[in-house]
Amino acid sequence: MVITSETEVRDIAVEYPAAIPVLERFGIDYCCGGKHTLAEACTKSDINLAPVLEELELQQRNTSLPEAQWQKAPLKEITEYIVQRHHAFTREQIKLIGDLMAKVESRHGAGHPEVFEISKVFAVTSSELTHHFFCEENILFPYIGKMEAGQQAAWPPAFGSVEQPIARMMMDHDQAGEGLRALRGLTNNYTPPPAACPTWRALYRALEDLEQDLHQHIHLENNILFPRALEQAKEKV
Repeated sequence: MVITSETEVRDIAVEYPAAIPVLERFGIDYCCGGKHTLAEACTKSDINLAPVLEELELQQRNTSLPEAQWQKAPLKEITEYIVQRHHAFTREQIKLIGDLMAKVESRHGAGHPEVFEISKVFAVTSSELTHHFFCEENILFPYIGKMEAGQQAAWPPAFGSVEQPIARMMMDHDQAGEGLRALRGLTNNYTPPPAACPTWRALYRALEDLEQDLHQHIHLENNILFPRALEQAKEKV
C-alpha cells in the first residue's frame, strides 16, 4: 500500500499500525475522523501535508517488525483484547486522574479557575465512558462472540440487530472525541503553567496518556471490529 494525500486516514492506521504514533504526533484524527483523506485531515487541523507524508513514508521504510493484524483475528479475540487492554487502562487512568484532579483543585483552584472547568469536562467524559464500557462488555461484545460462533439464534438480541448498538457505540465515540478535544483545549495542549507543581504536571500527563490510548481504542473498534462484525452479520442472514 502506497500512502498518498488521498489515502483515507483509517486505512493508514489499519494497514500500518506503526504509523499511529506519527498521526498522534501531528494531531491527526484517525479514529472518529478516520474516513477523511490524509489531505483533508491535514487541512482540517491546519497542518502542512508534506512533512506528514514524509514521516509516514519514513516510518513505512523503517518498520521491520510484524504488527498485529487485527483485521484477520477472530472477533472474540479483538473484543477480549479491548476489554483487557484498553478498558482496563482507561479505568485505571480515570481513577488516577480523579485523585490528581482533586489535589490540584484543592491547592490551585482558587488562583486557576480553569482547573474546575477541566474537572467538569473530565467528570462528564469519564462517566460516559464507564457506561459505554458496561454496554460493550455486557451486551454488545458477548453478542458479537456468539454471532461469530454461530450461536446468535439461541440468544436473539434485545436491540433487534447488531447495527443498532454499533451505531450507538460509535455515537458514544464521537462524544468521547468531543470531550478529549475540549480537554486538550482547556489544558493548552496539556501544557501546564511554568510554575506548576509536580502533581499538576502529572495530571496533564495522565490526561494526555488517556487521550492517546482512547484514540487507539476507538480506532480498533470503529475501523476494524465494528465493520467486520457488520459484515459477518450480513453473511449470517
